[in-house]
Amino acid sequence: MKIFEYLSSLSQNELEDLYQDQWTCKAILRTLPPRAKQYILKMLMIDYPIPISSAKEWTSSTSMQTHKEALKKLFDLKIILLNRSYQQSVSDSIRLNPIYQDNIKKSLADMNQTVFTTQKETNKAPTIEALDAFSKSQWEKVLYFLSDEQTKPSPLISELLLTADLTKPDNGSLSITSEGFKFLLKDVYTQIWTLLIVYLNNNTPEKKKDLLTFLFKLSFLQLGKGYLVSNLNDLQKELLMDLKQFGLIYMVSNQSVAFYPTRLIISLTTGKTLSLFQNIAAEREISQKEQGYIILETNYRLYAYTSSSLQISLLSLFVKMLYRLPNLAVGIITRESIRTALIHGITADQIIEFVRHNAHPNAVNNGHPIPDVVAEQIKLWEAERNRIGYTKSVLYNSFPTTDCYNATVKFAQEQDFYIYSNDSNKTLIVNENGNDPIRTFIRRNFG
Repeated sequence: MKIFEYLSSLSQNELEDLYQDQWTCKAILRTLPPRAKQYILKMLMIDYPIPISSAKEWTSSTSMQTHKEALKKLFDLKIILLNRSYQQSVSDSIRLNPIYQDNIKKSLADMNQTVFTTQKETNKAPTIEALDAFSKSQWEKVLYFLSDEQTKPSPLISELLLTADLTKPDNGSLSITSEGFKFLLKDVYTQIWTLLIVYLNNNTPEKKKDLLTFLFKLSFLQLGKGYLVSNLNDLQKELLMDLKQFGLIYMVSNQSVAFYPTRLIISLTTGKTLSLFQNIAAEREISQKEQGYIILETNYRLYAYTSSSLQISLLSLFVKMLYRLPNLAVGIITRESIRTALIHGITADQIIEFVRHNAHPNAVNNGHPIPDVVAEQIKLWEAERNRIGYTKSVLYNSFPTTDCYNATVKFAQEQDFYIYSNDSNKTLIVNENGNDPIRTFIRRNFG
Protein backbone atom coordinates (compact mmCIF):
# COMPACT_ATOMS: atom_id res chain seq x y z
CA MET A 1 0.00 0.00 0.00
CA LYS A 2 1.54 3.30 -1.16
CA ILE A 3 0.80 5.26 2.02
CA PHE A 4 2.69 2.68 4.13
CA GLU A 5 5.78 3.14 1.97
CA TYR A 6 5.56 6.90 2.40
CA LEU A 7 5.00 6.85 6.16
CA SER A 8 7.78 4.28 6.63
CA SER A 9 10.20 6.68 4.94
CA LEU A 10 9.57 9.35 7.59
CA SER A 11 11.78 9.76 10.65
CA GLN A 12 10.58 8.83 14.13
CA ASN A 13 10.23 12.52 15.02
CA GLU A 14 8.09 13.18 11.94
CA LEU A 15 5.87 10.19 12.65
CA GLU A 16 5.46 11.08 16.30
CA ASP A 17 4.48 14.58 15.22
CA LEU A 18 1.71 13.00 13.12
CA TYR A 19 0.69 10.72 15.97
CA GLN A 20 -0.18 13.76 18.07
CA ASP A 21 -3.44 13.81 16.11
CA GLN A 22 -6.07 11.26 17.18
CA TRP A 23 -7.68 11.01 13.73
CA THR A 24 -4.32 10.17 12.17
CA CYS A 25 -3.78 7.40 14.74
CA LYS A 26 -7.24 6.00 14.07
CA ALA A 27 -6.80 6.22 10.27
CA ILE A 28 -3.52 4.30 10.38
CA LEU A 29 -5.03 1.69 12.70
CA ARG A 30 -7.85 0.86 10.30
CA THR A 31 -5.47 0.79 7.33
CA LEU A 32 -3.23 -1.86 8.92
CA PRO A 33 -3.62 -5.59 8.17
CA PRO A 34 -5.66 -7.61 10.74
CA ARG A 35 -2.68 -9.16 12.56
CA ALA A 36 -1.01 -5.76 13.07
CA LYS A 37 -4.28 -4.30 14.41
CA GLN A 38 -4.55 -7.25 16.80
CA TYR A 39 -1.07 -6.59 18.21
CA ILE A 40 -1.81 -2.90 18.81
CA LEU A 41 -5.00 -3.71 20.71
CA LYS A 42 -3.18 -6.45 22.65
CA MET A 43 -0.52 -3.97 23.83
CA LEU A 44 -2.82 -0.98 24.23
CA MET A 45 -3.24 -1.19 28.02
CA ILE A 46 0.31 -2.39 28.74
CA ASP A 47 2.66 0.36 29.90
CA TYR A 48 5.82 -1.69 30.26
CA PRO A 49 8.16 -3.38 27.73
CA ILE A 50 7.30 -6.91 26.58
CA PRO A 51 10.15 -9.40 25.92
CA ILE A 52 10.32 -10.36 22.26
CA SER A 53 10.36 -14.00 23.35
CA SER A 54 6.90 -13.45 24.88
CA ALA A 55 5.63 -11.81 21.69
CA LYS A 56 6.49 -14.99 19.77
CA GLU A 57 3.88 -16.79 21.84
CA TRP A 58 1.17 -14.66 20.22
CA THR A 59 1.20 -16.86 17.14
CA SER A 60 1.52 -20.49 16.09
CA SER A 61 4.51 -21.87 14.21
CA THR A 62 2.40 -22.11 11.03
CA SER A 63 1.62 -18.36 11.16
CA MET A 64 5.13 -17.17 12.03
CA GLN A 65 5.61 -15.42 8.67
CA THR A 66 2.41 -13.40 9.12
CA HIS A 67 3.57 -12.58 12.67
CA LYS A 68 6.94 -11.28 11.43
CA GLU A 69 5.33 -9.22 8.64
CA ALA A 70 2.90 -7.60 11.09
CA LEU A 71 5.69 -6.67 13.51
CA LYS A 72 7.88 -5.35 10.68
CA LYS A 73 5.10 -3.05 9.49
CA LEU A 74 4.59 -1.75 13.03
CA PHE A 75 8.35 -1.26 13.48
CA ASP A 76 8.56 0.61 10.15
CA LEU A 77 5.76 2.94 11.24
CA LYS A 78 7.42 3.42 14.66
CA ILE A 79 4.16 2.32 16.30
CA ILE A 80 6.11 -0.41 18.10
CA LEU A 81 9.54 0.53 19.42
CA LEU A 82 12.37 -1.92 20.02
CA ASN A 83 14.35 -1.73 23.27
CA ARG A 84 17.69 -3.43 22.72
CA SER A 85 19.34 -5.18 25.64
CA TYR A 86 23.11 -5.40 25.88
CA GLN A 87 23.03 -8.01 28.64
CA GLN A 88 23.04 -11.64 27.59
CA SER A 89 20.71 -12.56 30.43
CA VAL A 90 18.04 -10.06 29.32
CA SER A 91 16.30 -10.33 25.95
CA ASP A 92 15.28 -7.44 23.71
CA SER A 93 11.82 -6.04 24.39
CA ILE A 94 9.10 -4.11 22.58
CA ARG A 95 6.45 -1.59 23.56
CA LEU A 96 3.92 0.68 21.89
CA ASN A 97 5.13 4.14 21.00
CA PRO A 98 3.84 6.17 24.02
CA ILE A 99 2.59 9.03 21.83
CA TYR A 100 0.66 6.71 19.52
CA GLN A 101 -0.58 4.66 22.48
CA ASP A 102 -1.91 7.69 24.33
CA ASN A 103 -3.74 9.19 21.34
CA ILE A 104 -5.23 5.95 20.00
CA LYS A 105 -6.57 5.30 23.52
CA LYS A 106 -8.26 8.70 23.58
CA SER A 107 -9.60 8.17 20.08
CA LEU A 108 -11.13 4.78 20.85
CA ALA A 109 -12.54 6.02 24.17
CA ASP A 110 -14.53 8.80 22.48
CA MET A 111 -16.30 7.23 19.50
CA ASN A 112 -18.84 10.09 19.25
CA GLN A 113 -16.39 12.83 18.36
CA THR A 114 -16.97 14.58 15.02
CA VAL A 115 -14.33 15.71 12.56
CA PHE A 116 -15.96 18.79 11.03
CA THR A 117 -19.24 20.64 11.49
CA THR A 118 -21.95 19.42 9.12
CA GLN A 119 -24.18 21.70 7.10
CA LYS A 120 -27.91 21.64 7.73
CA GLU A 121 -29.64 19.37 5.22
CA THR A 122 -30.83 21.15 2.11
CA ASN A 123 -32.64 20.20 -1.08
CA LYS A 124 -29.71 21.58 -3.07
CA ALA A 125 -27.31 18.97 -1.71
CA PRO A 126 -25.94 16.59 -4.38
CA THR A 127 -27.13 12.98 -4.30
CA ILE A 128 -24.72 10.12 -3.67
CA GLU A 129 -25.17 9.11 -7.31
CA ALA A 130 -24.18 12.62 -8.42
CA LEU A 131 -21.10 12.55 -6.17
CA ASP A 132 -20.08 9.17 -7.61
CA ALA A 133 -20.52 10.43 -11.16
CA PHE A 134 -18.49 13.57 -10.40
CA SER A 135 -15.59 11.71 -8.77
CA LYS A 136 -15.43 9.15 -11.57
CA SER A 137 -15.50 11.87 -14.23
CA GLN A 138 -12.79 13.95 -12.54
CA TRP A 139 -10.45 11.01 -11.97
CA GLU A 140 -10.91 9.83 -15.55
CA LYS A 141 -9.82 13.30 -16.67
CA VAL A 142 -6.60 12.93 -14.69
CA LEU A 143 -5.87 9.60 -16.38
CA TYR A 144 -6.97 10.92 -19.75
CA PHE A 145 -4.11 13.42 -19.59
CA LEU A 146 -1.72 10.46 -19.55
CA SER A 147 -3.08 8.80 -22.66
CA ASP A 148 -3.95 11.77 -24.89
CA GLU A 149 -1.13 14.12 -25.80
CA GLN A 150 -3.60 16.63 -27.24
CA THR A 151 -5.38 17.07 -23.91
CA LYS A 152 -4.00 19.89 -21.76
CA PRO A 153 -4.14 19.23 -18.01
CA SER A 154 -4.45 21.90 -15.36
CA PRO A 155 -1.12 23.35 -14.14
CA LEU A 156 -1.38 21.37 -10.88
CA ILE A 157 -2.08 18.02 -12.54
CA SER A 158 0.58 18.66 -15.19
CA GLU A 159 3.20 19.40 -12.51
CA LEU A 160 2.30 16.31 -10.47
CA LEU A 161 2.40 13.97 -13.48
CA LEU A 162 5.80 15.35 -14.50
CA THR A 163 7.24 15.19 -10.98
CA ALA A 164 6.00 11.60 -10.57
CA ASP A 165 7.76 10.69 -13.86
CA LEU A 166 4.41 9.59 -15.34
CA THR A 167 4.75 12.01 -18.26
CA LYS A 168 7.62 13.74 -20.03
CA PRO A 169 7.88 16.85 -22.23
CA ASP A 170 7.53 16.00 -25.92
CA ASN A 171 7.51 18.73 -28.58
CA GLY A 172 5.58 21.21 -26.49
CA SER A 173 3.13 18.69 -25.04
CA LEU A 174 3.26 15.84 -22.52
CA SER A 175 3.60 12.18 -23.45
CA ILE A 176 3.26 9.10 -21.27
CA THR A 177 6.34 7.34 -19.89
CA SER A 178 6.91 3.69 -19.06
CA GLU A 179 6.15 4.52 -15.41
CA GLY A 180 2.96 6.23 -16.53
CA PHE A 181 1.77 3.11 -18.32
CA LYS A 182 2.49 1.01 -15.21
CA PHE A 183 0.51 3.58 -13.23
CA LEU A 184 -2.55 2.97 -15.43
CA LEU A 185 -2.52 -0.73 -14.52
CA LYS A 186 -2.77 -0.01 -10.80
CA ASP A 187 -5.97 0.27 -8.77
CA VAL A 188 -7.44 3.70 -8.16
CA TYR A 189 -6.48 3.66 -4.47
CA THR A 190 -2.77 3.29 -5.32
CA GLN A 191 -3.03 5.82 -8.16
CA ILE A 192 -4.55 8.46 -5.87
CA TRP A 193 -1.95 7.99 -3.13
CA THR A 194 0.86 8.12 -5.71
CA LEU A 195 -0.16 11.62 -6.80
CA LEU A 196 -1.09 12.77 -3.30
CA ILE A 197 2.36 11.82 -2.00
CA VAL A 198 3.99 13.83 -4.80
CA TYR A 199 1.66 16.69 -3.85
CA LEU A 200 2.71 16.41 -0.19
CA ASN A 201 6.41 16.33 -1.06
CA ASN A 202 6.03 19.58 -3.01
CA ASN A 203 5.26 21.35 0.27
CA THR A 204 7.36 22.34 3.28
CA PRO A 205 7.67 19.83 6.18
CA GLU A 206 5.29 21.92 8.32
CA LYS A 207 2.65 22.08 5.59
CA LYS A 208 3.18 18.42 4.76
CA LYS A 209 2.23 17.34 8.26
CA ASP A 210 -0.91 19.53 8.33
CA LEU A 211 -1.99 18.39 4.87
CA LEU A 212 -1.53 14.71 5.66
CA THR A 213 -3.48 15.06 8.91
CA PHE A 214 -6.27 16.81 7.01
CA LEU A 215 -6.41 14.00 4.43
CA PHE A 216 -6.76 11.42 7.18
CA LYS A 217 -9.57 13.43 8.77
CA LEU A 218 -11.44 13.68 5.47
CA SER A 219 -11.50 9.89 5.20
CA PHE A 220 -13.76 9.75 8.28
CA LEU A 221 -16.48 11.95 6.79
CA GLN A 222 -19.87 10.62 5.73
CA LEU A 223 -20.81 10.22 2.08
CA GLY A 224 -23.67 12.50 1.08
CA LYS A 225 -23.18 14.94 3.97
CA GLY A 226 -22.11 18.56 3.50
CA TYR A 227 -19.47 20.13 5.76
CA LEU A 228 -18.96 23.84 6.45
CA VAL A 229 -15.94 25.44 4.77
CA SER A 230 -15.93 28.29 7.30
CA ASN A 231 -14.55 25.99 10.02
CA LEU A 232 -11.41 25.21 8.02
CA ASN A 233 -8.12 27.10 8.13
CA ASP A 234 -6.57 28.71 5.04
CA LEU A 235 -4.29 25.75 4.29
CA GLN A 236 -7.21 23.30 4.45
CA LYS A 237 -9.31 25.52 2.18
CA GLU A 238 -6.43 25.62 -0.32
CA LEU A 239 -6.19 21.83 -0.25
CA LEU A 240 -9.95 21.52 -0.88
CA MET A 241 -9.59 23.41 -4.17
CA ASP A 242 -6.83 21.03 -5.27
CA LEU A 243 -8.64 17.87 -4.14
CA LYS A 244 -11.61 18.95 -6.23
CA GLN A 245 -9.46 18.48 -9.35
CA PHE A 246 -8.89 14.83 -8.37
CA GLY A 247 -12.59 14.18 -7.77
CA LEU A 248 -12.01 13.64 -4.05
CA ILE A 249 -14.08 16.64 -2.96
CA TYR A 250 -17.20 18.15 -4.53
CA MET A 251 -18.02 21.85 -4.32
CA VAL A 252 -20.57 23.67 -6.45
CA SER A 253 -18.13 26.57 -6.80
CA ASN A 254 -14.97 27.84 -5.15
CA GLN A 255 -17.13 30.19 -3.08
CA SER A 256 -19.43 27.44 -1.78
CA VAL A 257 -20.20 27.45 1.95
CA ALA A 258 -20.06 23.64 2.09
CA PHE A 259 -18.00 20.81 0.63
CA TYR A 260 -18.98 17.19 0.07
CA PRO A 261 -16.54 14.26 0.33
CA THR A 262 -16.78 11.69 -2.46
CA ARG A 263 -16.39 7.95 -2.18
CA LEU A 264 -12.76 8.22 -3.32
CA ILE A 265 -11.60 10.30 -0.33
CA ILE A 266 -13.65 8.27 2.15
CA SER A 267 -12.08 5.02 0.93
CA LEU A 268 -8.59 6.51 1.15
CA THR A 269 -7.66 4.76 4.40
CA THR A 270 -10.01 1.79 4.38
CA GLY A 271 -7.69 -0.32 2.24
CA LYS A 272 -10.48 -0.92 -0.28
CA THR A 273 -9.68 -0.47 -3.94
CA LEU A 274 -12.01 0.84 -6.57
CA SER A 275 -11.90 -0.03 -10.22
CA LEU A 276 -11.93 2.99 -12.46
CA PHE A 277 -13.72 1.12 -15.20
CA GLN A 278 -16.81 0.25 -13.23
CA ASN A 279 -19.79 2.41 -12.35
CA ILE A 280 -18.79 3.33 -8.81
CA ALA A 281 -22.35 3.86 -7.66
CA ALA A 282 -24.15 0.86 -9.13
CA GLU A 283 -21.51 -1.73 -9.90
CA ARG A 284 -18.94 -1.49 -7.10
CA GLU A 285 -19.39 -5.17 -6.17
CA ILE A 286 -18.40 -6.39 -9.63
CA SER A 287 -15.16 -8.36 -9.63
CA GLN A 288 -12.13 -7.40 -11.68
CA LYS A 289 -12.67 -10.36 -13.97
CA GLU A 290 -16.16 -9.15 -14.91
CA GLN A 291 -14.86 -5.71 -15.81
CA GLY A 292 -12.66 -6.89 -18.70
CA TYR A 293 -13.53 -5.49 -22.08
CA ILE A 294 -10.77 -6.55 -24.52
CA ILE A 295 -10.88 -9.46 -26.97
CA LEU A 296 -7.68 -9.91 -28.99
CA GLU A 297 -7.64 -12.41 -31.86
CA THR A 298 -4.74 -14.31 -33.41
CA ASN A 299 -5.02 -12.08 -36.52
CA TYR A 300 -4.01 -9.12 -34.27
CA ARG A 301 -7.51 -7.62 -34.45
CA LEU A 302 -8.66 -6.15 -31.16
CA TYR A 303 -12.26 -5.62 -30.07
CA ALA A 304 -12.93 -3.30 -27.12
CA TYR A 305 -16.45 -3.61 -25.74
CA THR A 306 -16.63 -0.18 -24.16
CA SER A 307 -18.07 3.27 -24.64
CA SER A 308 -15.37 4.91 -22.50
CA SER A 309 -13.26 7.47 -24.35
CA LEU A 310 -10.55 6.97 -21.74
CA GLN A 311 -10.26 3.23 -22.37
CA ILE A 312 -10.14 3.76 -26.11
CA SER A 313 -7.52 6.47 -25.67
CA LEU A 314 -5.38 4.06 -23.62
CA LEU A 315 -5.67 1.38 -26.29
CA SER A 316 -4.65 3.86 -28.99
CA LEU A 317 -1.23 4.06 -27.30
CA PHE A 318 -0.36 0.68 -28.85
CA VAL A 319 -3.28 -0.15 -31.18
CA LYS A 320 -4.17 1.34 -34.57
CA MET A 321 -7.85 2.15 -34.06
CA LEU A 322 -9.99 1.43 -37.13
CA TYR A 323 -13.55 2.40 -36.22
CA ARG A 324 -15.80 3.02 -33.26
CA LEU A 325 -19.44 2.09 -32.62
CA PRO A 326 -21.58 3.17 -29.63
CA ASN A 327 -20.38 0.28 -27.40
CA LEU A 328 -17.56 -1.20 -29.45
CA ALA A 329 -14.20 -0.01 -30.78
CA VAL A 330 -12.17 -2.07 -33.25
CA GLY A 331 -8.47 -1.78 -33.92
CA ILE A 332 -5.45 -3.78 -35.00
CA ILE A 333 -2.02 -4.27 -33.46
CA THR A 334 0.67 -3.51 -36.02
CA ARG A 335 4.43 -3.23 -36.05
CA GLU A 336 4.12 0.55 -36.32
CA SER A 337 1.60 0.88 -33.49
CA ILE A 338 3.85 -1.16 -31.19
CA ARG A 339 6.89 0.82 -32.33
CA THR A 340 5.11 4.06 -31.39
CA ALA A 341 4.40 2.66 -27.92
CA LEU A 342 8.03 1.57 -27.52
CA ILE A 343 9.24 5.06 -28.46
CA HIS A 344 7.13 6.42 -25.60
CA GLY A 345 8.94 4.06 -23.21
CA ILE A 346 6.16 1.47 -22.94
CA THR A 347 7.56 -2.08 -22.89
CA ALA A 348 6.27 -5.24 -24.55
CA ASP A 349 5.64 -6.83 -21.15
CA GLN A 350 3.55 -3.84 -20.08
CA ILE A 351 1.40 -4.06 -23.23
CA ILE A 352 0.87 -7.80 -22.74
CA GLU A 353 0.01 -7.27 -19.06
CA PHE A 354 -2.44 -4.49 -19.96
CA VAL A 355 -4.33 -6.72 -22.39
CA ARG A 356 -4.29 -9.62 -19.92
CA HIS A 357 -5.41 -7.36 -17.06
CA ASN A 358 -8.39 -6.02 -19.06
CA ALA A 359 -9.31 -9.17 -21.00
CA HIS A 360 -13.01 -9.84 -21.59
CA PRO A 361 -14.48 -12.63 -19.40
CA ASN A 362 -15.00 -14.79 -22.52
CA ALA A 363 -11.30 -14.56 -23.37
CA VAL A 364 -10.33 -15.34 -19.77
CA ASN A 365 -12.69 -18.33 -19.60
CA ASN A 366 -11.21 -19.71 -22.83
CA GLY A 367 -7.79 -19.65 -21.21
CA HIS A 368 -6.37 -17.16 -23.73
CA PRO A 369 -6.67 -13.58 -22.49
CA ILE A 370 -3.98 -12.81 -25.06
CA PRO A 371 -3.04 -15.24 -27.88
CA ASP A 372 0.50 -16.62 -27.54
CA VAL A 373 1.32 -15.78 -31.15
CA VAL A 374 0.45 -12.11 -30.59
CA ALA A 375 2.37 -11.90 -27.31
CA GLU A 376 5.46 -13.42 -28.94
CA GLN A 377 5.25 -11.07 -31.92
CA ILE A 378 5.01 -8.01 -29.68
CA LYS A 379 8.19 -9.17 -27.91
CA LEU A 380 9.90 -9.73 -31.28
CA TRP A 381 9.02 -6.20 -32.38
CA GLU A 382 10.54 -4.91 -29.16
CA ALA A 383 13.66 -7.03 -29.74
CA GLU A 384 14.06 -5.46 -33.20
CA ARG A 385 14.31 -2.06 -31.62
CA ASN A 386 16.66 -3.23 -28.87
CA ARG A 387 19.27 -4.81 -31.14
CA ILE A 388 21.47 -1.76 -30.76
CA GLY A 389 22.45 -0.80 -27.25
CA TYR A 390 23.91 2.50 -26.07
CA THR A 391 26.61 2.81 -23.43
CA LYS A 392 28.13 6.05 -22.20
CA SER A 393 31.83 5.79 -22.96
CA VAL A 394 35.16 7.64 -23.21
CA LEU A 395 37.62 7.48 -26.14
CA TYR A 396 41.43 7.59 -25.76
CA ASN A 397 43.54 8.01 -28.92
CA SER A 398 46.67 10.01 -28.11
CA PHE A 399 48.88 7.55 -26.27
CA PRO A 400 52.54 8.73 -26.08
CA THR A 401 53.99 5.24 -26.68
CA THR A 402 52.95 1.75 -27.72
CA ASP A 403 53.86 0.44 -24.24
CA CYS A 404 51.55 2.98 -22.66
CA TYR A 405 48.71 1.97 -25.02
CA ASN A 406 49.18 -1.79 -24.44
CA ALA A 407 49.41 -1.42 -20.65
CA THR A 408 46.30 0.75 -20.54
CA VAL A 409 44.29 -1.69 -22.68
CA LYS A 410 45.32 -4.54 -20.38
CA PHE A 411 44.37 -2.49 -17.29
CA ALA A 412 40.96 -1.63 -18.79
CA GLN A 413 40.27 -5.31 -19.55
CA GLU A 414 41.28 -6.44 -16.07
CA GLN A 415 39.05 -3.82 -14.41
CA ASP A 416 36.02 -4.47 -16.70
CA PHE A 417 36.19 -0.97 -18.21
CA TYR A 418 37.06 -2.19 -21.71
CA ILE A 419 34.64 -1.74 -24.64
CA TYR A 420 36.74 -1.54 -27.82
CA SER A 421 40.32 -1.01 -29.01
CA ASN A 422 42.14 -0.63 -32.34
CA ASP A 423 45.86 -1.46 -32.26
CA SER A 424 46.64 0.12 -35.66
CA ASN A 425 45.79 3.65 -34.56
CA LYS A 426 46.12 3.12 -30.78
CA THR A 427 42.46 3.85 -30.02
CA LEU A 428 40.81 2.67 -26.81
CA ILE A 429 37.16 3.04 -25.75
CA VAL A 430 36.15 2.38 -22.14
CA ASN A 431 32.91 2.74 -20.23
CA GLU A 432 32.13 5.90 -18.27
CA ASN A 433 33.13 4.34 -14.94
CA GLY A 434 36.64 3.71 -16.21
CA ASN A 435 37.49 7.30 -17.11
CA ASP A 436 38.95 8.47 -13.78
CA PRO A 437 40.76 5.20 -12.89
CA ILE A 438 42.42 5.07 -16.34
CA ARG A 439 43.53 8.70 -16.16
CA THR A 440 45.06 7.95 -12.76
CA PHE A 441 46.72 4.77 -14.12
CA ILE A 442 48.33 6.62 -17.06
CA ARG A 443 49.47 9.55 -14.90
CA ARG A 444 50.99 7.25 -12.27
CA ASN A 445 52.80 4.90 -14.68
CA PHE A 446 53.61 7.04 -17.72
CA GLY A 447 53.32 10.51 -16.17
